Amino acid sequence: MATKPDLKVQKSGNAPAILDMPLQDIIGWLLICGCSFLNLANVLVDKDEVGLDFQVLAKLGLIGMGGLYGLHGILTRPRARSLLLSFPVAWLLIIAGFYFLAVPFSVSPRNSLVSTCSIIAVILLTVTALDHLGVMKTVKAMFAGMALFIVGSWFFYFAFPEIGVLAEPIPGGEFVYRMSGLAHANTLGQYSALTVVLCVILFFSYKQRSMLIVVIGVLAFGALLGSWSRTSIMACGLALIVGYRHIYLRKEFLGMYMLAAALLLLSVLVMSTQVDLGEKIASKMELLSKSDDAEELTTATGRSVIWAHAIYLLQDQPVTGYGAATQKIHFEDHSLYTHNMILNIAFSAGIFAGIAAVLMILGRLRSLFFNRHPLADAIVVFIIINGLFENVIFSILAGLPTMLWVLALAWPLLLDDPAVRELDRSDRQPGDTRTRFLRLES
Repeated sequence: MATKPDLKVQKSGNAPAILDMPLQDIIGWLLICGCSFLNLANVLVDKDEVGLDFQVLAKLGLIGMGGLYGLHGILTRPRARSLLLSFPVAWLLIIAGFYFLAVPFSVSPRNSLVSTCSIIAVILLTVTALDHLGVMKTVKAMFAGMALFIVGSWFFYFAFPEIGVLAEPIPGGEFVYRMSGLAHANTLGQYSALTVVLCVILFFSYKQRSMLIVVIGVLAFGALLGSWSRTSIMACGLALIVGYRHIYLRKEFLGMYMLAAALLLLSVLVMSTQVDLGEKIASKMELLSKSDDAEELTTATGRSVIWAHAIYLLQDQPVTGYGAATQKIHFEDHSLYTHNMILNIAFSAGIFAGIAAVLMILGRLRSLFFNRHPLADAIVVFIIINGLFENVIFSILAGLPTMLWVLALAWPLLLDDPAVRELDRSDRQPGDTRTRFLRLES
């Protein structure tokens, strides 16, 4: 008698096709993908324009659905609650609490309240997805949104250059043309750099050797260069270096590194007797500037003036801050933003929120010395470095960087992650007592 074939989906290391998932999983996957794609998109010609337009309404609707999904998960899933209330993730809730306290002191309480709710909604969505879908499905959902954003940016760059190209004024009445795509050029730089990082890690650490990842990685790298976001380019390189430090930071390489450092120091000493190093360094810095002026880099493209203005304003309302989504009002003559992640949080919610943000970052940096994971570590390094010059997380409407930051803070979930097991198999040395990731209680 013939046996009935088993139609069950076989369990494997790869995530099943999205249509094979339960309905609740599909909803979570689509919400993560949608927020990753849409929340930072801006197809207006003037990307600094403020107003309640169709795309803002679409973003708010998507964020609202994501918040409901996240809240349902927090209320019904003990493991999601445990993750949300564990440090360093819990710092996000503390900072969000300060944001709520700042709402009554805002010049636009409604906008500040909406922005604060959007930040909390994205945090809850990401935490629930990490617990409900798992790390790999959540990462793939983010990657799908990132791929759509990169492809869409190239489409607007070629088809609608009035939207996809930023003409940035520089001293002397001239302009520098940068690729902006679906966002401001600096935002595109952040997005494309994070996409490059994720493509590299998916390809090498997660063994996702697909042509799609290669193509998206190449397009993202091209967009990163086209945006000419120097901060994002530097942060991308350093993120990958730190993420894969286990490959080259080995004791057997120590002698080689010391020899290279000695030769470099000797070369600098010899060169200093032959040429004016200060003049040479200044000339090289001019090549990296947009205006051919080295002072542009020494002042962080004018950001030092913006930071001074933010600190000056913060002295008037140090405890409460000025409320979320008000920077474009207070910084109308100063590039509309604080251009620093910690200053952004402190300006929006007060100095205690800024202190909480510093403690959150220090707590996560501490784990770099005791635990190792390419994905989480690369994200941490990228966002911290980029955050020196841009707002990145806790922006007006939280998007992909905030979602990835939640993932980087939630490193205990990565105990069962394939990349950790791969590191253990390929990199653990005899006698290695490296601290393992902590496991949250189910």
